[in-house]
Amino acid sequence: MKKLYICLMGALLAVLTAVGAISLLDTDPTVLADENRKIEKPKFSWGALLDGSYVQQLESYYTDTFPFREKLMPLNQELNKFYYYSGVGDSNYLAINFDGGAEQGGESLHDVENALNNPEGTGNTSAPETTDPSTDTSEQQTPSTDNAENETTTPPEINVPDENQGTAIGTIYIDGDNAMDIPTANNEVIDSYADAVNNLSQALGSDVRTISLVTPNSGEFYSPESFHTGSHSQKEMIERCYGAMNDNIVTVDAYSALRNHADEYICFRTDHHWTALGAYYAYIQYCKATGFDPVPLEQFETGTYENFLGSMYTYTQKYPQSQALKDNPDTLTYYLPIVETHAKYYSDATLSDGIAISVVYTKLAENVSNKYLCFIGGDTPVCIVETAVEDGPVCMVLKESYGNAFVPFLTSHYSKIIVIDPRQFNQDGKPSLDLPAFAKEQGVDDLLVINYPFMINNSYYVSLLNRLIPS
Repeated sequence: MKKLYICLMGALLAVLTAVGAISLLDTDPTVLADENRKIEKPKFSWGALLDGSYVQQLESYYTDTFPFREKLMPLNQELNKFYYYSGVGDSNYLAINFDGGAEQGGESLHDVENALNNPEGTGNTSAPETTDPSTDTSEQQTPSTDNAENETTTPPEINVPDENQGTAIGTIYIDGDNAMDIPTANNEVIDSYADAVNNLSQALGSDVRTISLVTPNSGEFYSPESFHTGSHSQKEMIERCYGAMNDNIVTVDAYSALRNHADEYICFRTDHHWTALGAYYAYIQYCKATGFDPVPLEQFETGTYENFLGSMYTYTQKYPQSQALKDNPDTLTYYLPIVETHAKYYSDATLSDGIAISVVYTKLAENVSNKYLCFIGGDTPVCIVETAVEDGPVCMVLKESYGNAFVPFLTSHYSKIIVIDPRQFNQDGKPSLDLPAFAKEQGVDDLLVINYPFMINNSYYVSLLNRLIPS
């Protein structure tokens, strides 16, 4: 028996040594074609090591570049099928890890086009085929056009799944054809996020109004009770976050608006983002908090993209439960700005290399699978939108991808909107940005910080917000 143990141990050590050698000698990929995303090896710095972000990024990188990953993933799927069909067959869920995207830096339409060897622009500024929202059958429910003053006071009933046997591990929950990412509260990080917003407000000065919008995601409404209560309660996360902010911060109650319309198509099923309709209901609350008159929904021209399979499908497509997502893709409906707009994105705050983009792309190429990129061209360092709103104020938006679908609605109220992705600045390999100086240079009147619960619980993202203020 002892000899057997020695042989097994020797075999294990040989395998580990071989894998290690291959990891050091092989050429790591830069794009995961099956998952339609880029990967980049993190650069070492003492600051990143001390705040923990370097280790997080390194772990994610080596997971993506593990030797024979593409061959092992199908095998993993087969093993999951065995598990799924041999003892847990009555369970509809599978939970795996999802990091919220803070470390990835987002995805831009420009990058995707280059990766697909499609240098031609896919935007189209001509009028799209429009859809009357009152007759559009692609939505699960007819959207309400009530403004903030007429918001329903009794939230609709929601049919949530029953508790499943066993304990889910990770952050993605799948119920049939609906996949949700489930955040977990880290109160210390939530408080530090609130402090970061407070610091931004103080650094920009009293002449700039600071607005905070933290929106819940689909897991808060459509998951079993244990996934949206206790440490998973996004309502409590948002309340804690807002409660820790200074009195001069304008807070937007997006939670109530989405809860009051939770029986409508406010969140995608195969993607972690909200739909444009969900963003619209939050926009109504934004107007209520900031003194603007919201544009009624029926005044927008609309269009749709069918067969959208988003991030939740991307992360789970190697597992058998993802088949239901693939068989039931999302429909993305967009709402076009009602005023004339001109937009460009820039690689840094010098604004010296602008590339024209559309605020809403109406004709994405078929091979662009991530239809959510239709909103402001995805995640770019700086995007500046100029509108036909005469003498309107200037708004600066700090966001990750959740804010992209929200920005088009702001075009009705601001003469200029400056959209900044904090993930693109002030770290190794990225340009620097002194936000207070840049805001002053651009004549900013309002600062909107918009995120969802994964970001307010992510220490790395909070550190990026803090780095926007020079020490």
